[in-house]
Amino acid sequence: MTRDETTDSKGRKRTLGDEWSDWDGRTSEPDTRESARTFLVLSLLALAALVLSAFLFWYLVLPRFMLFGRIWALLVTVVLGSAALGFIVWYTVLVSAVIGKRCYFKVCLTRGGRLFFLLLPLVMHVASALGISKDRLRHSFIRVSNTLTGPVKGQGPVLVLFPRCLRPDIRAEAKRVCSEFPGALLHTAPGGSEARMIIRRTNPGAIIAVACERDLLTGIQDVAQRIPVIGIPNTRPEGPCTDTVMDIGELRHALEFFHRVT
Repeated sequence: MTRDETTDSKGRKRTLGDEWSDWDGRTSEPDTRESARTFLVLSLLALAALVLSAFLFWYLVLPRFMLFGRIWALLVTVVLGSAALGFIVWYTVLVSAVIGKRCYFKVCLTRGGRLFFLLLPLVMHVASALGISKDRLRHSFIRVSNTLTGPVKGQGPVLVLFPRCLRPDIRAEAKRVCSEFPGALLHTAPGGSEARMIIRRTNPGAIIAVACERDLLTGIQDVAQRIPVIGIPNTRPEGPCTDTVMDIGELRHALEFFHRVT
């Protein structure tokens, strides 16, 4: 991963990852915490827009299909109706899984993961129209993804990935917590490319990743359908990529979860 060097509002130089190449040096919105509810509500609006668009398409093209015979009109009605019903059923299962903290039939993230991720760009457009920042929407998405995460797969270790920008005292405390759990393998990943190499080399049974929402989202999209992953977004009181902070309690909870369901 290439790095971009810039300065913050205090004139200090820092090296940024690719995900922050558009950073303007301001420390606005250092805390982007958002509940899972935000993504669920916005995804409902996005799905409603899709269903209404499908209905409008059906309404406009049905007379033309009628010219070719009733069978063609019936066919397009069945196809569009089935697609709309499938979206509705999938969303209902998704909400039930998040509320019940159970991934029913694994259709939400494993088998239904592509739909889960394909929906995200549309939900981001809805969030932007409502004045919700992309990082807040990503944070909410990660909370939903964490809820749908399953147990450890295979015999590999629980891989814990830290960013290079964690504040030293936070890093030391996080290392101490990791040492309490046998089988937890700790690595520092300066960026996404390095993280992928570590994952290939260690072949983990599960992953706990600490990073900004931008890096976490990319990583979850890469591995969540193959390896259970829990993302812990950091907070950035000094802006991105320097002296970031994490919730140690979330780390402990994630480690306990994977050890409990192993």
